[in-house]
Amino acid sequence: MMTRRQLFEWLALANCTFMLSGAITTLTLTPGDTALEGNALGRLMLSVSYFLVALTLIACRREAVLAVQRNWTLAALVVLAFASCLWAETPAFTFRRCIAVTGATLFGVALAVKLTLEEQLRMLSWIFRGIAILSLACVIFLPSYGISVSEEQEWRGVFGYKNAFGAMMAISLLVEWQLPTRGRRQKVFNVAAMLLSAVLLFFSNSVTPMTALAGAFILVGIYNFSILRLRMPLYATVLATLVIFGLGFALVAPQSEAFAALLGRSTDLTGRTEIWRWVIAFIQERPILGYGYSGFWSASAESDTLERAIGRHLYSHNGYLDTILTLGALGLSLALIFIGTGVKRAYGWSQHKESRTNLWPVALLSYFLLFNMGECTIFLQDLQWALCVAAVAGSDLALFAPEANLGEGSLFMAADSLE
Repeated sequence: MMTRRQLFEWLALANCTFMLSGAITTLTLTPGDTALEGNALGRLMLSVSYFLVALTLIACRREAVLAVQRNWTLAALVVLAFASCLWAETPAFTFRRCIAVTGATLFGVALAVKLTLEEQLRMLSWIFRGIAILSLACVIFLPSYGISVSEEQEWRGVFGYKNAFGAMMAISLLVEWQLPTRGRRQKVFNVAAMLLSAVLLFFSNSVTPMTALAGAFILVGIYNFSILRLRMPLYATVLATLVIFGLGFALVAPQSEAFAALLGRSTDLTGRTEIWRWVIAFIQERPILGYGYSGFWSASAESDTLERAIGRHLYSHNGYLDTILTLGALGLSLALIFIGTGVKRAYGWSQHKESRTNLWPVALLSYFLLFNMGECTIFLQDLQWALCVAAVAGSDLALFAPEANLGEGSLFMAADSLE
């Protein structure tokens, strides 16, 4: 049975996970708001969530501080974001966004120090299964909200738009794929959750999550077979993977129009290539420090020019370009060093003890890196960013060796009995 403290921690972390997923909470948005923290109710809900998470960190503040110290690039990225208020055109707005992303980042640290990888997977599984069931019910019983009004009739479930819905269902599939199952009942629930998430992802018609998920499956499959089974050196595996993907690109490129039509998309990636050309041009004007955290798309003259040219509200549709746009080459370098450290740790973690659970950091970071080729979740108030922080910080063998995670922190021993 859970103690009261463990139950409180579980509820606090689960609540923040749900809030950052964006499920249902987008219903609180008023016309003109583009993010949950854009209105008073949204800020209140997020503030309460972050406060509860902060309370869970009090009991393990030494571990949290040590985790932050061992990820100095993450701390430097937060400091840079706050410093960018000095050159952003909307410093008050930038400051609010900095507080928001700091909350999401600390939530990722809390996941790393409070939950083992298996506990993280089980919590995510519970939440995503609930979101999937609610989304299916919304599509069936409230189609005016659960299905978009566009010609394609994409499903968006309990989310404001299809891409957010597709991204969460893709992560749900990734979680269920890595989730260890014990006993027939858990296996049945696991398979059912995978099938439901796959159906919802398919009908969302969101190509970026589908592509990133497929790429993550391929990369983890190659990694599992070549390194963990055949014991090939890492450099040989990386080289072979690059060759495979290079040959695949060479075969697909001449048939790009047919391939895009198969996916129901245009060769300009639904207007992304035009946006990227504009963004790259603006990056060249402020390449080192950027326009300030969230300072470009909020109210800058440059974003107004771009939106008039394109004809709609925009964002970069590429996490790497967006990071360099807002925090410059310095910000992107810090982010890539942090994520690169996570990739190195994920490799060491998987080598320490072979299991499906220990491949979670490899799978999550593979998906995260691929997803940000077409969307933006790097250093944003987003569940994907929090999970990335948890994967990087939590796979540090110097702090969280797998054997050390078999102690008192198992919050889900009691929760498993409910299944």
